[in-house]
Amino acid sequence: MSVAARAEALVRAGRGLEARALIEDAAFRGDGVALLLMAFWRLYGVNGPRDWVEMHRLLDRAIAAGHTPALTLKATLTANGTGVPADWEAAMRLLTKAAKRDAPAKAQLELLKAQDAVDNAGAGRALPAPQRLADSPDAVLYPGLVRPAECRWLIAAATPEIRPSTIVDPVTGQSRPDPMRRAGATNLGPERVDPVVQMLLQRLARASDTTLPQFEAMAVLRYQPGDEYRDHLDTLPGVENQRHTTVLTYLNDDYDGGATVFPESGLSVKGKRGDVLVFRNLDSAGRPDPATRHAGTPVTRGTKWLSSCWIRQRAYDSWSAR
Repeated sequence: MSVAARAEALVRAGRGLEARALIEDAAFRGDGVALLLMAFWRLYGVNGPRDWVEMHRLLDRAIAAGHTPALTLKATLTANGTGVPADWEAAMRLLTKAAKRDAPAKAQLELLKAQDAVDNAGAGRALPAPQRLADSPDAVLYPGLVRPAECRWLIAAATPEIRPSTIVDPVTGQSRPDPMRRAGATNLGPERVDPVVQMLLQRLARASDTTLPQFEAMAVLRYQPGDEYRDHLDTLPGVENQRHTTVLTYLNDDYDGGATVFPESGLSVKGKRGDVLVFRNLDSAGRPDPATRHAGTPVTRGTKWLSSCWIRQRAYDSWSAR
């Protein structure tokens, strides 16, 4: 039984401290799996503080021990700049090395090559001409901004982590179903913003005339028949660094219902696969714009997949909520 399986069995038996000690001892002895697990602890501040310098040190030890998944993760974090300055060229060197032994790394590299993105993350690729949908709300659509293979990649990346949408009850502090959004959802943490996702985010930043440090974590949403997102604003009450822009990417189109509607203007958008909707949430005075109140209508057939990016006025750290 592997060290990870033994630790998992201990956790299931309610012996979490023993599981932690087992992992730490195995890491001390140079076990690549244990070192990778501890790197994840430092990434998210589990069993100790969040420490990205230590995370990279642990990853480097796991790589030196021959643990290829650690090399793939190192490529991801180097591409998206978690704990180190973002360096696309260095990330591609790491990914190329990992691809020789790691199927996920090989799949990433093949898709990046198909998109001519290995050299510069596709930065030289021209954006499609935007279509202005309305002035109020300030909304434009980029048709086919995301290619079909990239849409499939996002769906595949999100599917294992999809969970029912929940909120934290302000009274009890407990998680409960989201009364506004009935859907499955997941946020892509740093370890899942792989070079393919990073390439897409850079394109979305160009399309929205924003920068990546302003982005909250990308959310991927799955709406099944009967699921919906009720009438709401994307802006948040009482925050100084407001959600300035929303970017929605339609990842498929083989479903019925599920339109994005803006009741005040009557605008209704049902994007085709790969279309990207960009709208500004604030008016010229920087106040929440009531014209951006919108809803995702109920899906009546099939499954709707959508990615959502909320973009702040200034840089924002999704993982420490600053």
